[in-house]
Amino acid sequence: MLKSGEEQLHSLLFEEGRELLNIKFLPGVNRGLTTAEMSSEADRVIRSAQAKGPVDQPPMSGIKKTHV
Repeated sequence: MLKSGEEQLHSLLFEEGRELLNIKFLPGVNRGLTTAEMSSEADRVIRSAQAKGPVDQPPMSGIKKTHV
């Protein structure tokens, strides 16, 4: 039996004794997005990030540094 997107996401977030501290999911501009679609996409993105492992590269804005 296949799990729904919501069940897959809950399993990912809480499996193996994980404790969820803070996570937010924002629908963006697509107001027609269903819970199932958002859950499935969140599950896919989180699993993809976990598969890459830890990354020690903070995000860069590309803006040139200035001193004030």
